[in-house]
Amino acid sequence: MRHGPVMMAAALLNTVWWLAGCAVAQPIAGEDARALADRVRTEYVVSLAQTHTQTVEITVIFDGIDAPTLDLHLPVWRPGRYAVNDHAGTVRRVRAEDGDRRPLGVEKTAKSTWRVRTGGAETVRVQYDLYANSLADRTRHADDTHAFLSGSSVFMYAEERRAEPVRVTIDAPDGWRVATGLDPDPHLERSWIARDYDVLVDSPIEVGLHHLIEFDVDGVPHQIAIWGRCEPAADTLRDDFAKIIATQRDIFGDLPYGRYVFLIHAYPGGSGGTEHLNSTIMQTTPAAVEGGDAYRRLLGLASHEFFHTWNVKRLRPAGLVPYDYLRENYTDLLWVAEGTTVYYTDVTLVRAGLVKPDDYLRDMAGRVASERARPGIGVQSLAASSFDAWIKFNRSTPDSVNATVSFYSKGSLVSLMLDMEVRRLTDNAASLDDVMADLYRRHTVESGGFTTADLLASLERHTGTSFDEFFERYVSGVEPLDVEAAYAVAGLTLEPRKPRDEDPKSYLGLDLRQEGDFAVVAAARADGPGYAAGLIAGDQIVALDGMRLRAGDLDRRLRRIEPGQDVLVTFIRREELRETRFKAAEPKPTGYTLTRVKEPTDLQVAVYESWLGQDWPGRSESQPASSEPADPDDPHAESKP
Repeated sequence: MRHGPVMMAAALLNTVWWLAGCAVAQPIAGEDARALADRVRTEYVVSLAQTHTQTVEITVIFDGIDAPTLDLHLPVWRPGRYAVNDHAGTVRRVRAEDGDRRPLGVEKTAKSTWRVRTGGAETVRVQYDLYANSLADRTRHADDTHAFLSGSSVFMYAEERRAEPVRVTIDAPDGWRVATGLDPDPHLERSWIARDYDVLVDSPIEVGLHHLIEFDVDGVPHQIAIWGRCEPAADTLRDDFAKIIATQRDIFGDLPYGRYVFLIHAYPGGSGGTEHLNSTIMQTTPAAVEGGDAYRRLLGLASHEFFHTWNVKRLRPAGLVPYDYLRENYTDLLWVAEGTTVYYTDVTLVRAGLVKPDDYLRDMAGRVASERARPGIGVQSLAASSFDAWIKFNRSTPDSVNATVSFYSKGSLVSLMLDMEVRRLTDNAASLDDVMADLYRRHTVESGGFTTADLLASLERHTGTSFDEFFERYVSGVEPLDVEAAYAVAGLTLEPRKPRDEDPKSYLGLDLRQEGDFAVVAAARADGPGYAAGLIAGDQIVALDGMRLRAGDLDRRLRRIEPGQDVLVTFIRREELRETRFKAAEPKPTGYTLTRVKEPTDLQVAVYESWLGQDWPGRSESQPASSEPADPDDPHAESKP
């Protein structure tokens, strides 16, 4: 066994007592683990002595250097969120020294790159401080109860070492526990090993005071580690998460890991999640993990992130293989990576018996209503939405509703249409389940990922039919989605919900938010008369037809305004009092119903039952499920990533 400077650095750390079994990690074969550990030439040492100041100290030690300079990079984005975050903005005091602790020169050459002049040293130690106050985006956060570290925002790397194994050693306060998908180092306590930098980045680390729930599925260990002041409903979480895991395993045919870790941050206002290689980080409220309010949304979040274990983590669009951490990575297939995952998020919960079919149908009716209410559906294609995620989806503007679609929500509806079309063409002998499993077997990350051509080929293999025209219309084109025909395959009728007394009688096309005393225009929808009349985002509406207007009262006021009736809007723009008069428009559908047909065919019943994994409730009943429009950018049930 080799004891170079990297190994000695770990051995010289102050000893911290770690409770047996406190590390939540993915086990690997003993010989493999030892072989990896013996090949480590790069080690990260994490000091958590100052977490009460939200400061984390990182030391990265490179052994075996043989070049006059060493360039270090910190990723500008994190996998799972397609937006440039520029993590280097929270790095401070970068310094370097050789193995004998003699200072080395460091200069910054780009926003996320530092160059060390090695002076011929074989060992280079680079140390820097990290301000860790980014909890909601799930990148790095520390305080006196824990530290959460997502590798892309924490660990600098050298490109020439990216494919080599690395070690992470953690120096933490006494009594703190570690939860991570990383493998424990067989030689050293308090140390973990990653096969390469990509695995390190895809294995977030939670260190601190947390609850730990453990269970097995198919003999494979799983853990739920929960940070936050709460009393988790352990048995319920264990049972329901196990059902989600088993249901999705049945789609792909395996559990592609040796251990899986659900990391949960439970705090007031917590929402959202990010998928990782053999773990996920999810954020929710204390009430949710206690089985109370928002528990169903937590299950939806878990279902979504866990489905990514296959779809994205192993089956990934070719444009994202390999990751380029220093710039945007482009693909027109995020609608599969995220939208298809949204589709299976909900289907999984029904198949697992965690959500009733009628509740699911009600939610889907709401998704249709939201998508059709968005003027951007006729402007941006699903493929373009995927490709431009970096500059549009994750950089929302007041005009986004008019110019864009969500590859999450619209992608889920196109995935539904694909599923039903495959079932229709094969008399339910095949489904989108089979296509996804086929892609997973043929086009993993190791083989370079998958392309649109690969997806089309798989669809044709399973149906004997080309899907080129389908993709031209609904993926690369902007034709209205014929979800009515798709639902009919499963014996369902989608119709606009009948008007109710509380529905608005007319439409202005204005999205309002209350700011102090004013109803401020958040967005003017391009299909509304307010847009045509020149109202713009930021206008402060004082009155409607001479009476003061509050944002929450708009629908109530529109119950008394008929289509074609003149309306007078008084507003302030840049401190100037102005007014405009225009005619109210016909109201938009405020919801849809999904109704089981009264006399389904045998094929419709078979499709319904295999699709949802639940029995058709009765051929003599017509049971509607309706919904108001849902937030089209709320794919994870809790929040977008």
